[in-house]
Amino acid sequence: MLINCYYYAPHNHCLLQRHIEADLEQMKSIGTHAVSVCVQEEQLTNWHHRRLENFIRQAHGCGLQVHAVPNRWGGLTAGWLDGFSSWTLHHRDLLMAGQEQQGCCDPARPELRRHYEETLRLMLTTFEFDGLIWDEPRPPTQSVIEFLDEMSALAKSLCPALAVSMFAEAGALHLAEVFARTRHIDYLGADGHLRDQTHQMHRMKNTIFQTHAVFHPVLTAAGKKTLFLLEAQRHRDEDLANYLSVVDRAFALPMDHLMYYFSAHEMSLENEERFNRATWQGVSHAATVK
Repeated sequence: MLINCYYYAPHNHCLLQRHIEADLEQMKSIGTHAVSVCVQEEQLTNWHHRRLENFIRQAHGCGLQVHAVPNRWGGLTAGWLDGFSSWTLHHRDLLMAGQEQQGCCDPARPELRRHYEETLRLMLTTFEFDGLIWDEPRPPTQSVIEFLDEMSALAKSLCPALAVSMFAEAGALHLAEVFARTRHIDYLGADGHLRDQTHQMHRMKNTIFQTHAVFHPVLTAAGKKTLFLLEAQRHRDEDLANYLSVVDRAFALPMDHLMYYFSAHEMSLENEERFNRATWQGVSHAATVK
């Protein structure tokens, strides 16, 4: 099983390289194989370029693969950083009808196709990425999935060894059947909250147990490898007890590619260590038994 840490965007901020290295070493020590970071279109050419390059070199030096997560390219994917890229803002005529507020461009437009092709080619020929992950296709429609599947074929033509993955937002359960028909993506699945079904949080989405129950049987029946992002995100102090009660069960779910957040909670300082320790112990256990 591939174990992958979603590390958001450490190369965007004022983190010291030695602090990033400490995190990477922690990931490696608990059994992580890969680390994923969000990549905006602008980062491939502006001052972030060097920081991204440095991050990849550091991760490879720690023995970790690095997977790129295209962040809101043309509005067709999610990612960590909110908002729209400058490319999308300058091509508002390409927005899909009814999706203007979400900033989702129309995958049928040749201009968007050229943008993806050029950006993928630039990213994959400039940086030594080992994988590519499409985060929550938007809107969750067959046309968007088919477009990203085609872009996955292009990415593999540029880097034959590239591992390509895609996961749906937890509420898009209908995408399981659509995902099963893709041809060029190695790992498919969904994200989902780590909480009990009856536990109420300030931000609600389907649990990882719900999404796994839908996506896993459909995808395995189609001969696909599965991916699930165990979303330990935005949990607060009042959610800690419930999180601790389900974390081991979540990390024991069968899958081929497990993604987890290194640390994405909204906990107080008093509870942060307990939350992170439980997550990292779940990763370590998954790496040992699978």
